[in-house]
Amino acid sequence: MKKIVFQLLIVVSWIYCLGYILFDFPTDHFVMRAVKGVLSIVFSCSLLLFLFHIIDNKKQKKRDD
Repeated sequence: MKKIVFQLLIVVSWIYCLGYILFDFPTDHFVMRAVKGVLSIVFSCSLLLFLFHIIDNKKQKKRDD
């Protein structure tokens, strides 16, 4: 259950942050700035972990060959 909730949070953060980058959602008040900050952190961390996973897989394939 925790894994599903965490993956849902990651998907929502990706959608929100990509929408913010493409369409510049208005964030005039404090609550939306806080939400955007938290979702941006989740987006950045999940993207970084995804890239590290890809790099690790490439290194593993080189070692196996």
